[in-house]
Amino acid sequence: MTALVGALVGAGIWLVGRGLLRGPVPLLRALSEYREPATRSGNGPAGRSAGWRGRAEQRSLRVVESLGFDLGTLGMDLRIVGRSPAEHAFAKLAGALAGAGALTAVSYGARLVGLAPPVWGVLMLAALGVLGGYVGADGALRKKATERREQFLRALSAYMDLVKILVAGGSHSDGALYQAAAVGSGWAFDELKAAMDWSRVNGRPPAAGFQRLAAEIGVPDVDELAATIRLTAEQGASPAEALACKAEMLSALELAGVRMKADSTTERMSIPTVVVAIAFVAFVGYPALSSLLEML
Repeated sequence: MTALVGALVGAGIWLVGRGLLRGPVPLLRALSEYREPATRSGNGPAGRSAGWRGRAEQRSLRVVESLGFDLGTLGMDLRIVGRSPAEHAFAKLAGALAGAGALTAVSYGARLVGLAPPVWGVLMLAALGVLGGYVGADGALRKKATERREQFLRALSAYMDLVKILVAGGSHSDGALYQAAAVGSGWAFDELKAAMDWSRVNGRPPAAGFQRLAAEIGVPDVDELAATIRLTAEQGASPAEALACKAEMLSALELAGVRMKADSTTERMSIPTVVVAIAFVAFVGYPALSSLLEML
């Protein structure tokens, strides 16, 4: 146990030391932090708590980057979930510590019931807890990002239906894209409205705003919508027909996704039935098989 305590204390001192040592900060991130307004500088208890959390997140990000992990590969997932790299780094380290603490507590609980796992077993459990908590944060992030993209696709289908109705009512295609984004509610429509506002402020066509949004959140259907709008403007096709076809395609895609999910759920529901049937056959056939083997 002395070796275990020494290893845990040494790991803690190493993590604290790596967090306190300020590593090189990329120029783009330093500029973004400089331009970001100081919203966490309150004097009350909430402000002090937010300031402590912010400092812990920044140090966690430096620790993760010093270990050689690049959170830039998760940029699209972080963007669509609404989480900063520092917050995700803090979640990864917190998950690692929680996993190590949970599995170490399990080993101590085993000692209370009479089992005595060796020290190397406890260390392996702690290492597995660290690895599971650290990697599990990425898995949870990807799962939530996938759910968000599915929600965005449903909102995009509803958005295109609104655009189709407005265009059929006589609105211009660009005006219908702006109006439909302003009518809807929810975080997905807020993203669409922000894309339209960016296009309007920068004097760019709506296709540019959609293309920028697709590059940020990683939803290919938004990029396809931008390509459709751009092609109709360049080749002189009917915007109403193009947007109507896109709306029908998104509705069909959403319906196909719902059917696929329902079929997958149905298949998973048949697994317990198959397991019970196999167990019943084994229970009935085992005596006969055992007697046959004894005769041989």
